[in-house]
Amino acid sequence: MDIMGALLRGEAPQVTTEENDIIERLAFYLRRLEHRSATVEPEERHGARTRPKDTRPKKKVTYYLTKLIIQHLEKAQQGLLEAFDGESKPKISKSVVVEAALQTALQELDAKGPKSRLFQMFHEVCLKTKEPNRATKTASGGNVP
Repeated sequence: MDIMGALLRGEAPQVTTEENDIIERLAFYLRRLEHRSATVEPEERHGARTRPKDTRPKKKVTYYLTKLIIQHLEKAQQGLLEAFDGESKPKISKSVVVEAALQTALQELDAKGPKSRLFQMFHEVCLKTKEPNRATKTASGGNVP
């Protein structure tokens, strides 16, 4: 099919009103985007806070946290942001707080081993899960104190 020849001969398919409306709407949004990108550069935006890009490669991971830890994380983030009173506030994400906390805890674990707070916490958790039930079952299924 010779598209250009059909167009020059006037054999182009007719565009419906609905299709024309869509084309006009798309053209409007394209002009709007071009106008925005031409008039306001990211560096010129007033009040835009940017943080320096971290060159270290990162990977998104998912871990489950208790509601109490999530609340504590949010309070820590807010406290860190409020610590910069008169200065321009940096952008402190929860990811940054979690990474710093993990780095601190893991460095202590590497340095102190079994004497680190992280090791002690795991040790306590493991002891709680290994504690036998005080009541034992008899052959008939009853509990013996």
